[in-house]
Amino acid sequence: MNNNNRQDDGRRQMPKRMCPVCTKRTIDCASLFSYHQCELTDYRIAKLNNKKYDYVIVCPNPKCNADLAVTIKLFHSPRYGLVKVPIIGTVIS
Repeated sequence: MNNNNRQDDGRRQMPKRMCPVCTKRTIDCASLFSYHQCELTDYRIAKLNNKKYDYVIVCPNPKCNADLAVTIKLFHSPRYGLVKVPIIGTVIS
């Protein structure tokens, strides 16, 4: 990071996950693998449909503040069982 552009902290090139409610940037994924394995849904809808989820986060958009259920698909795959997944990424705050 140089002094000319202090906003570029390395997250600019990361794949982004958007909030399903307000469609604003919510999660910066560490890699394309974690991008494809991570799924965001509205927490209320996931709970009503008895959907499996691993984490519950809050949308960082101050106008939205929706509760989001984060599902990592590989954790629920019967083919692979218990697998270590690299870090998902950074939640924008």
